[in-house]
Amino acid sequence: MITGLRLFSTSTLASARQYKYVVTRKVARKPDLKVGDVKPRKLSIPRTAPKFPEYKYGDSKIYKQSNKGLYGGQFLQFGNKISEFKNKSGRKWSLNVHTKSLWSEILNKSIRVKLTARVLRTINKEGGLDQYLLKDKSARIKELGPTGWKLKFQLLTKRETQKKKTYYQDLEKVAVNGQEKPVYFQQSGKKFLVGKRRLLKELYPLVKADSNLTWKEYHDQHKSLAQEEVIEKLHKYNYDFSEVAHVA
Repeated sequence: MITGLRLFSTSTLASARQYKYVVTRKVARKPDLKVGDVKPRKLSIPRTAPKFPEYKYGDSKIYKQSNKGLYGGQFLQFGNKISEFKNKSGRKWSLNVHTKSLWSEILNKSIRVKLTARVLRTINKEGGLDQYLLKDKSARIKELGPTGWKLKFQLLTKRETQKKKTYYQDLEKVAVNGQEKPVYFQQSGKKFLVGKRRLLKELYPLVKADSNLTWKEYHDQHKSLAQEEVIEKLHKYNYDFSEVAHVA
């Protein structure tokens, strides 16, 4: 007689143990450093900026291979074979891991990734890789791991880029010196061809002449102003809007 807990079993105990590990993951502790504090000896500062935001749950300390794929928080199971004479022999139950190329609608390409059969079934139920990665449930974010987190960031970045591209394509266009330029907003009969950021840059030298503010001080004071308020300040300085606006 052989008894034991198989990873692909429908036993609620097997699923509960692994799911408990997923949902109880805690944020990795980090020193709370402030400007002027002494740098700890063991704190390493990277030479280049990271390409992806930090995964707050960190790498998995159990079954580290899962950090390089979509394993859904699963890990190896250990148990015993028990014969009819009650003799025990240790054994383990490995994961059913596959390497698949999954299509991403947002990235418009196939992504080759290692994943378990259980995660693959979940992806099929969710309706695709994008839906699986973009789900915002706490347990889903915890089970993504570092690899899933990076893929999620790529999807969000690409989707935001597509939204901006669509936004600019839908803007009204006006002809200026033989070129079509987008109209960001209209006010007082003027069609502004630049956004708030450019208007703040145009306002800075005028304000600096009176108050001698640094750019950081100026930006902190004016970043929360609405576009209309920035334009009113430019009017007070008799600013020439011919370079940034088109008279309707």
